[in-house]
Amino acid sequence: MKKNLPVILGAVQSLAALCALGAIKIWAPTCAAMVTLQNGNTMPMKCHYAGQAGVALAVVLLVAGIVAMLSKKDHKKVQLVLITGAVMLFLVFSSLIGVCMKAEMACHATAAWCKGVSVVILVCAVIDLIAGKEGQLPA
Repeated sequence: MKKNLPVILGAVQSLAALCALGAIKIWAPTCAAMVTLQNGNTMPMKCHYAGQAGVALAVVLLVAGIVAMLSKKDHKKVQLVLITGAVMLFLVFSSLIGVCMKAEMACHATAAWCKGVSVVILVCAVIDLIAGKEGQLPA
């Protein structure tokens, strides 16, 4: 089991990244509402931009999860990339960009999915870093 643990954790991380992509694009998309500016122009709300950044981060997390699942060398360094990406995904939907202020807006469901995915990826990465053989932690 310990030999297959990195493969299993990488698969879970990849599936979690796919869930983030699915949430943002399919089952819990961000708001489609537009903000009307004083000059009469309209622009997307900030949750639209959070969704776009979330897609980019989820793609990076998906690729890193696949690499973590398949790699034999520098496996722990890939987990550090996954930790960084998961923290960034969480922050994009909480404090860096954020979502709409009204709690009934659809983007709050998107944020909840992406925050949950971030926690799953982060926990798997920490487990993988801790469960490694002695001397495997990157310097």
